[in-house]
Amino acid sequence: MNPLDLSLAQFHAFVLVFFRIAATLMTAPFFSARTTPSQVTIGLSLLLSAAILPHSSIHAPDLHGPGQLALAAGMETAVGLMFGLTATFIFGAASLAGALVDNELGLGLANILDPITNDQVSLVGQFKFLFAMLLFLLLDGHHFILSAITASFRDVPLLGLHFTNPLGSFIADTLFTDLLSSAVRFAAPALAAMFLVTVALAFTARAVPEMNLFLHGFSVRVGLGLAVLAASIPAFAWAFAKLWHKAEGQLETLLRMMA
Repeated sequence: MNPLDLSLAQFHAFVLVFFRIAATLMTAPFFSARTTPSQVTIGLSLLLSAAILPHSSIHAPDLHGPGQLALAAGMETAVGLMFGLTATFIFGAASLAGALVDNELGLGLANILDPITNDQVSLVGQFKFLFAMLLFLLLDGHHFILSAITASFRDVPLLGLHFTNPLGSFIADTLFTDLLSSAVRFAAPALAAMFLVTVALAFTARAVPEMNLFLHGFSVRVGLGLAVLAASIPAFAWAFAKLWHKAEGQLETLLRMMA
């Protein structure tokens, strides 16, 4: 595609396609890492826009003036943001599960700085997040994101966004409910083990009141909790893969509900 041969309507279409793709890549998992320079994201967005525009049934919009172009760019940015943020919910569930486990282990105050999100995260939450990102790449999730971006122009054409009540309910209810329920499932093995440890320590305190349970109990909770985390890694990988396949269907549903 030669930029010099574009008509005004085709140039508007290219700009709108770029805004949707850039908004998606800046919020989608793996592509939105803070360690990735913004120049790389913008360059990739331009490259994808130039590759998608001539080989898809994208109709050039009829816009008049910079005001309409800015409004249309905002609509396409909203489409990309909703799509990218929906894909990141599953990683939020992994991080939240790690935070729940950290609180049970007594490591809630031992936060570290995440170089990807530039936020303070829990130790176990960071481990689960990085492991989930590795599983995401092994499941070809990054390829799915790129292919879904192309498919989004078929399901939601340019200027075709319609924010309806069912769409708002789907985002507020279904996605956030899945976020919380998935976090509990991810953390369930460690939480169950910590509950049993708490019950065992309570019986021990009644049977042997002279024992310093504060000192020994902390070591037991941390040691057993880490052992359960190590043993539950295969279960976490299986649950994450199942949840990601469900998320792929939710992303497709989201695109259909936007139109």
